[in-house]
Amino acid sequence: MPAPRPPAPAGLPLLGNGPSFIRDAMGTLWRAHAELGPVFSLKLGPKRMVVITSPADAQGVVNLPESTLSLRPVYRWVIPMFGEVLQAAPYESYVDQRDMMLPALRAKNLPNYLVSMVHETGEWLNTLGEAGVFDATRGLERLSMSIAVRSFLGEDFLHRSGEYFWRQYLDLAEGMEILLPPKLPLPRLIRRDRARDRLFTLLLPKAAEARIDPDPDAYGFLAHLVSGRYADGSPVTDEEVVGLILSLVFAAYETTAAQLAWALVLLLQHPEQLKQVVAEVDEAPAEPTPGSLHAMRRLQWNLREAERLRPITTMLWRYTEKAYKVGGYSVPAGWFTVLCPPITHRSPEVYDSPGDYDPDRFSPDRDPSGRAAATLINLGGGQHRCLGARFAESEMKVVLSMLLRSHSLSLVEQDPPPSKKMGISRPASPCLVAYQRREPALPVDPADVGWLA
Repeated sequence: MPAPRPPAPAGLPLLGNGPSFIRDAMGTLWRAHAELGPVFSLKLGPKRMVVITSPADAQGVVNLPESTLSLRPVYRWVIPMFGEVLQAAPYESYVDQRDMMLPALRAKNLPNYLVSMVHETGEWLNTLGEAGVFDATRGLERLSMSIAVRSFLGEDFLHRSGEYFWRQYLDLAEGMEILLPPKLPLPRLIRRDRARDRLFTLLLPKAAEARIDPDPDAYGFLAHLVSGRYADGSPVTDEEVVGLILSLVFAAYETTAAQLAWALVLLLQHPEQLKQVVAEVDEAPAEPTPGSLHAMRRLQWNLREAERLRPITTMLWRYTEKAYKVGGYSVPAGWFTVLCPPITHRSPEVYDSPGDYDPDRFSPDRDPSGRAAATLINLGGGQHRCLGARFAESEMKVVLSMLLRSHSLSLVEQDPPPSKKMGISRPASPCLVAYQRREPALPVDPADVGWLA
């Protein structure tokens, strides 16, 4: 007897669960999970999706081959922004592009990026003054953008073109559209297309220059990418290089900054943890190094717990190319397969008191096997795990350690709500943090402050 299809909650005729999902996606998923268990389905008009929330089943699904679960059909929204790169590229090109990028993101290159992280964070801290408030959401987005631009395009580009790049990139990011047709004549989509054209016009000459003189000090990560080749020996094009760079900056702007903001919020909501983390960073060198960052174990546990409780990725989508079985059910070809980190990360199968903020659950004493961290699916898994995970973690450690060393902080609103915008989960702006300087400002030449001033 064939396995049954995953059960679905009651819905409207024809529309199914679509209206509820559009109105409150996470609320719909939590209610269906409570009613139907760790594997269930939703009907979104003519489309069907299976949602998998069990940690064990989720780990199995992320390791299914591309021939069973594919990325490209659900990442078509990337093309109007960056072109056919990474997840939006044909699978063979996607694999080659990941291979091109991976060497430059490995741990041995971290000291080069650390220079950008420390310098840009120091400049941002010096703009805060002795006391005041800053918007954690917008402030950390802009800081992450400056770190990414300096790391991936070079310091000179940041100082000469950073402000223009920032303005265009905001319009590009605001045009992210997952549900609607990409060519609708909506104002924000028109602005997106105009910003994309301007950014490509700005960056294509940089790619051409880097091919002539691939100096990483002058061109950052761009210098590495222009030498990339596909498996058949053909070179990566300048358009593809620019698309890959923009997608990396997008990841910094959208994901790293959002997770960093949630990590800061949660720390400030838990004074005892904050006190321990501040003591740890006060004992470390004033200017972070790869070794000192690695030694900040308590800070890392707090980052892990922020990732668990406030994952910035609410849903991981795949398209089911070939039927498969999960949790005793059969998932037909043509359905979407969705993993849901906010539900999986609160599974009582893995986490005691899953609703509590408890960073020590990631300590070796509490989790000697590392299962607690391995269960996190916020950054994907298997062959699709986030390439920049190490870069992002280092950036979050640098920013938080330098910020907590230099300032005393508190939330203006003790329970900042999440943004209602679709996509990445972040604190709604303004997410105000009050600060008082603890240490003297870092000695930075005012001429170096550039567009962050």
